Amino acid sequence: MTNSFDTIDPKMLARIQALRLMDDDFMSVVFEEDIKLTEFLLRILLRRNDLHVDSVMTQKEKRNIYGRSVKLDILAKDTSGKVYNVEIQRADKGASPKRVRYNLAMLDNHILQKRDDFDKLPETYIIFITENDYYGFGQPFYEIRKTVHLPSANSMYLPFEDGCNIIYVNGAYRGNDAIGRLMHDFCTPNADDMNYSELAEKVRYHKQETKGVTTMCRIVEEYGDERAAEGRAEGAKQTAIENAKNLLKEGDSPEKIARCCSLPLEQVLALKEELARELTTASK
Repeated sequence: MTNSFDTIDPKMLARIQALRLMDDDFMSVVFEEDIKLTEFLLRILLRRNDLHVDSVMTQKEKRNIYGRSVKLDILAKDTSGKVYNVEIQRADKGASPKRVRYNLAMLDNHILQKRDDFDKLPETYIIFITENDYYGFGQPFYEIRKTVHLPSANSMYLPFEDGCNIIYVNGAYRGNDAIGRLMHDFCTPNADDMNYSELAEKVRYHKQETKGVTTMCRIVEEYGDERAAEGRAEGAKQTAIENAKNLLKEGDSPEKIARCCSLPLEQVLALKEELARELTTASK
């Protein structure tokens, strides 16, 4: 009797079986358009039972015509209009505070319409689930609180209420509580080892059922092609930058270099300033 997976490349099948929810491509598939599962996740992360999700999208791209775009792992909205961005970050570098800042900026930029009052910006939650303990204190999560410092003998601090809530969730945490059990489930590839049946059911579908595995094969291939293309584009960009630096050293004009290397003039001028600083430092 022919197994339904016999036509699938064994290497592809092994790759799918090894995927965890801590892998952003797999997590995005599991939570795609699943309002109830996203609601389940946010209720645990935010320790709230009254949260009701109204809509959810995964791998949602926010385009920036002037600069770098971003692709958000999970973007959800609850019934009160609050916005939630949940990101998986396996490498510490990808969880930097400036990454949080940029995600928030892109969200705000796409939410507020022309001539809208700034008070119409919704309350927003930026939640980074990091594979490692980003801050290293062994806590299940870290809430970032912005304050106004009032210099005085008592060092008073007032809350700075901008409507943005930033939370780092420690994916390495294994405490005997809801977040500890959740992080265990995010880090295991085996649905049978999971604590939460809500997650195990969806993971099992995408790893053990024919339709789910077939979908994963297509998505893994697409992500692989996309990331290969991104790698090629990044390589071409770095080559253009190196070429521009060499031409600057030879004395060509920034305008000519921008045309020859297909770089924005502003970037070439910045490279020129960078080279000038390097020369100044080297001469000291």
